[in-house]
Amino acid sequence: MTSILIVPSSPSYVAGMEDVEHANYGTSRAEPEDVLTEQHFLHHLQIFPEGQFAALEVQPDGSERVVGLTSSMRIHFDPAHPFLESWEQTIDGGWLRKHTPDGEWMYGVESAVLPEVQGRGVGGKLMQARFDVAKRLNLRGMVAGSALISYYKVFETVTPEDYVRGVVAGTYFDDNLSKQIKKGFRPVALIPDYLPDPGTKGWGAVIVWDNPDYVPPQH
Repeated sequence: MTSILIVPSSPSYVAGMEDVEHANYGTSRAEPEDVLTEQHFLHHLQIFPEGQFAALEVQPDGSERVVGLTSSMRIHFDPAHPFLESWEQTIDGGWLRKHTPDGEWMYGVESAVLPEVQGRGVGGKLMQARFDVAKRLNLRGMVAGSALISYYKVFETVTPEDYVRGVVAGTYFDDNLSKQIKKGFRPVALIPDYLPDPGTKGWGAVIVWDNPDYVPPQH
């Protein structure tokens, strides 16, 4: 039996992390397009090592391979006035130049799992690693963009606003947002032109997870 282990990312894992990206998005090292590469992951480790994780599949003989990844940065954020911009803008082409070392929120840059191991709880374990970091650093919580990847099924008759409300209510199931809501996120705003993905019709949602253990600073 193989086991899944979530570990802090390191330079030894970045090649495998790029492989996961290509397997997920149908890209390649020759034509990486907009996916994160080894160079991106190495840079993430330099600016915010605490927010980078790899998921390893460990064989009984001790051999391992990277089957998932998660990348994050710290930012300043106001849930009442969320920024509405594309994923590419927020992560600055993958270089995370908007990372703010004293940011009170963690932004979820990327999370990906090899297609053949999806459904084994790897994504949930990676998300829990992020939550644990947010609690350890006493951050207010976590914010991310959620691509509405199942919106294409109803977009001809349902507005994006009604779709998100329906996903929250359980009327619609979105293969991305519904899972994030189950993990404790709440959508707070819509993002037009979030991703050039035909399934989303360009729409994403700003989602927020509030750290239940957050202690405001004493002034």
